[in-house]
Amino acid sequence: MERQFILGIDPGTTVGLAFLDLDGNVLGVKSARSLSIDDIITEISAIGKAAVVATDKATTPPVANKVASILGARLFTPKSDLPVEKKRELASRWRTRNDHERDALAAAVYAYYKFQNKLRRVEKQVMEELERTKARVLKGEKVSDIMAPQEDYDKCRELRAQLSALRKENRELKAEIRSLNRARPRSPRAILHEAAKEAKALMRRVARGELVMLRELPSLNFLDIRSVPIKRGDLILCRNKGNDSRGLRFLEERGVGAIISPIRVDSLVPTCTLDDIDIISWEGLFFVSRQDIKKACNTRREVKPRDLEDIIRDYRSGRR
Repeated sequence: MERQFILGIDPGTTVGLAFLDLDGNVLGVKSARSLSIDDIITEISAIGKAAVVATDKATTPPVANKVASILGARLFTPKSDLPVEKKRELASRWRTRNDHERDALAAAVYAYYKFQNKLRRVEKQVMEELERTKARVLKGEKVSDIMAPQEDYDKCRELRAQLSALRKENRELKAEIRSLNRARPRSPRAILHEAAKEAKALMRRVARGELVMLRELPSLNFLDIRSVPIKRGDLILCRNKGNDSRGLRFLEERGVGAIISPIRVDSLVPTCTLDDIDIISWEGLFFVSRQDIKKACNTRREVKPRDLEDIIRDYRSGRR
């Protein structure tokens, strides 16, 4: 199995790269001038496989976004830009040659700290599963029979990650095509004709029940949505990463049908991310295929019994 790691990246004329394994150990730090996307991918592949691509900027740099998409890795950004003092503190234990390497390393270390508790829980569960597997082997079961289902599951998750990356790249290409089409001079009559054609096609799909409209919220924070009139069955769209447990409980109590957001959230209602589904935007309104939203939410809801107990416990404690 390829070595998995967290990649910290500082794009620019000089690109900084930092590689941190899943135990928080630095595998390497490097920087170079005028690296293309292909050069960056080659440097990364020489180390192993990036599970997470992290930056020190709240607004994702396009290069980091592209690298994460190609690698099928999770993109991590802080809620706000990391201050220089914070980056110095995060990278102080290791030697770096320049600010680019320091910033890349700080981004990787910061991401590791944010995921550290989850990694520890995973490690504990894996150790428990290892003990059970050993016991099954001692009772006479074959290792190959025990491991085959897990290998199939891991392969399925990898294929889903690749599919998500391809969907994202497809949306970017469509956006480029639309941008090129808008750049061509067209007569007002042609523009109106095209807009009317698009509107009719959209309304026909809505009337047939193929498309359902989304309810956009500014965030999933309780203070931002407490006064918003939300109806049972509403499909919630949020393009902001902000969320808190009170906001999610508020939506659960309102009986919303699903939540679509930039990152996956733990909720008792079906959820999926923006990367899992194609959203149709028209005149400030947002629509999604009824079939796609059902498929995306069913695919993404891989809540284990232990996770479900945690969600219910948090939910109950918040109501006291």
